[in-house]
Amino acid sequence: MPEASLAHQDNLNLTRGGLLEDYPVPSSGYDEMFSAPGQLRSHWHDMARALEEIGGDELERRHSEVQRLLQTDGVTYNTYDDSRGSLRHWLVDPIPLLMTGEEWSTLAAGLEQRTRLLNALLADLYDQRLAIRQGWLPPELIYAHPGFLPPCHRSLPAGCRSLIFHGVDLARGPDGTFRVHGDRAQSPSGAGYTLENRVILARALPMLYRDAPLRRLASFLETERATLTGLARHNPDSPHVVLLTPGPNSPVYFEHAYLANYLSLSLVEGEDLVVRDGRVWLKTLGGLRPVDVILRRVLDGFCDPLELRGDSLLGIPGLLQAVRGGHVALANALGCGLIENLGLAPFMPLLCRQLLGEDLQLPSLQTWWCGDPTECSYVLANLNRLVIRSILSNGPCWDGAQLDAAARARLIERIRTNPYQFVGQEPSSLSTAPVLQEGRLAPRPVTLRGFVVADGDGYRAMPGGLARVSPGLDTLQASLRNGGISKDWWVLAPTPQRHVSLLRQSYGPIVVTRDGSDLPSRAADNLYWLGRYLERLDSTARLLREALGRLLEWEQDNTDERCLDDLLDALDIPVPPVAESPRARFFNLRQELLSLITDSEHPGSMQALFEGLLRTGRAVRNHLGDDSWRLLNRLQHSIQEPPKGLSARQTRESLEEELVLMAAFSGLNNETMPHHQGWLFFDIGRHLERVLHTLELFKLAFVTARNPGLPLWEVVLTLTDNLTAYRRRYRSALHPTAIIDLLLFDEGNPRSVGYQLRRLQRNVGRLHRPISSTYHSAEERLILESFTTLRLADIETLATLLRDSTSSSTELTRLLDAVHAPLLKLSDALTHSHFSHAEVPRQLITMRP
Repeated sequence: MPEASLAHQDNLNLTRGGLLEDYPVPSSGYDEMFSAPGQLRSHWHDMARALEEIGGDELERRHSEVQRLLQTDGVTYNTYDDSRGSLRHWLVDPIPLLMTGEEWSTLAAGLEQRTRLLNALLADLYDQRLAIRQGWLPPELIYAHPGFLPPCHRSLPAGCRSLIFHGVDLARGPDGTFRVHGDRAQSPSGAGYTLENRVILARALPMLYRDAPLRRLASFLETERATLTGLARHNPDSPHVVLLTPGPNSPVYFEHAYLANYLSLSLVEGEDLVVRDGRVWLKTLGGLRPVDVILRRVLDGFCDPLELRGDSLLGIPGLLQAVRGGHVALANALGCGLIENLGLAPFMPLLCRQLLGEDLQLPSLQTWWCGDPTECSYVLANLNRLVIRSILSNGPCWDGAQLDAAARARLIERIRTNPYQFVGQEPSSLSTAPVLQEGRLAPRPVTLRGFVVADGDGYRAMPGGLARVSPGLDTLQASLRNGGISKDWWVLAPTPQRHVSLLRQSYGPIVVTRDGSDLPSRAADNLYWLGRYLERLDSTARLLREALGRLLEWEQDNTDERCLDDLLDALDIPVPPVAESPRARFFNLRQELLSLITDSEHPGSMQALFEGLLRTGRAVRNHLGDDSWRLLNRLQHSIQEPPKGLSARQTRESLEEELVLMAAFSGLNNETMPHHQGWLFFDIGRHLERVLHTLELFKLAFVTARNPGLPLWEVVLTLTDNLTAYRRRYRSALHPTAIIDLLLFDEGNPRSVGYQLRRLQRNVGRLHRPISSTYHSAEERLILESFTTLRLADIETLATLLRDSTSSSTELTRLLDAVHAPLLKLSDALTHSHFSHAEVPRQLITMRP
């Protein structure tokens, strides 16, 4: 049979029945998989055959596995406009988008040329400005754009590039031609998600990925790391490179942490860095450490509140001056947000010829800049069929065909008032790509984001990138800001490519370190509060579990549970009046307890406490093990996404499961984190919170109780996980002397106050001290004061006084307050000693012993 007939028969076999049957190929557009109804593109044959062998049902199961793995690994996308900072789950379609090697070579050349062009344009606009002086660009297009930053004029030392990493949004039109829709230079996100998509899909669909002939991504990221280290002017053999992030509230903070870990960079925020003597320094527990290169993910204007936006809390005062002095390199340079100006699109062909002496290879979406009177007239005359966009960053967009008469008139007035701020664009008719939907493949509009990185004297494009599809055919809601569904973009190779890892054996010299004094102070601060929030959440869950248990017993047996009032006091819940009917009292108490679990507005609720735990956990994500992070995600699902309508009994059972997850999270961190500086702060936070809570419970039971006596003592032993130990040790009725010894003085009991203070004393003593001294630090003195007070207390005298309730309460109150007071000052002392880097005058430093 002739080869053409064999190919035709193969097409028929693949498109009859199964996944591809009735695949609706658009009649007036471009589909990535089909050239015509029933006609698979040649490079899709092997993929279609593999997908048919897997089958729709199995693909759906694997798709669910993909989403489970993404949630387990904590792959999320945050949103700035969510008041609670909720995290959206990252969605991935299991069907990759295929591109031939030949087509990729053409596209990659166009991407690399575009980056060279924009880098040359930035170099010109922030120096000689020939593009404006020669009339290639109108001045109002540049000077009126918020991305143009006059303080950045000639800020780069000679020989430095503005663009190191560049993101390009593009899509294929109905004619099969790729067109650029936008450029991303300030914070080009997506490369980390691209890599994570590839890793997750390879785990869930190994039969597709194991021997697939596709170009690998790791070598591109290896080039990026090599480029970043090569930017350093100081310490070129071992430069200190950091990734500057806006913090956990950034929409793409997951990617920042992921890339920092993958590229072996320090993940820092603006408050971690300081400029002194013209250099940028990282605040660490061991003092200030010089920074050589900053891979920034903070927008231009926010990077230096001294010379740019004075209201910024994300940047480093004096950063621009350090750049001018050549003491730190930025990727990308400040001021590069100018090239995100949509109004540049009509001028790109001319700029390419003038600045590079080449014809533009990758065209932009057809665009008319309204600052030109002729083009403005054209836009206004064709408003009903064009898309109008503001050239301002994150500016609004209008679909002319959807405007009513009043909205149309308002838009025309805005354009005529400031025409240079607007562009008109042809509506984009996007190509479609296959997605999995209910066990079948269906076409959906797709856009791409390609990435380019500096490599030597030129640039290199990532072989693939981030593909995004919409959930429906009507609109493409697939931008990173609005969520959407992502796809793995394959660039095919003639043969399977060798796996490349960034982890390679090194034979060069290395400085072995264990003490962790290079830990950023903010990371230590967040680890400390991670421990405190974890213990606070655990204590609240134990109180709620016990209160709900007592409430359910009261409902079932009609027993007198007066110690329930004391539990309400511990939870800061108002105690209902005694005159209230038992039934009304029960329902009011149940509602109060359940709201303390679900009400995020209550500062002491489980929701609010977990938000604090999650916030600090995300801030130190690269310090937590993978298993610890998976447990945190399971805890998040249980606390923040509980089933609707849970009863009091079901809620109590959920609290039991959450307490197990918290114990597992704490235990994993204890077992997997090196017991150096970071772990010490985490452990100090946990045990400081625990000892404060234990002292409060102890005071509740023996001093301030509404209903003192055996039932409440048993509750306190249960809350502190000591009831089993007490029974094993004494095998008798509860006795206050034994309880005082077990909970206060027994330093062998991990839940006692004495044990917590001893552990705090040991860990605080191991903390790094930037300035050596023969004297105890402030935090050491506070622990010593509290611990000494406890150890000098006379338990026999307390036991004797217990016979007189008034005397014993007074003596216990005095003891508990004396132990408690220094501990309340410990947090401030730690902050002053380890988390704050106030500059000390040199003459004071020389006076220290």
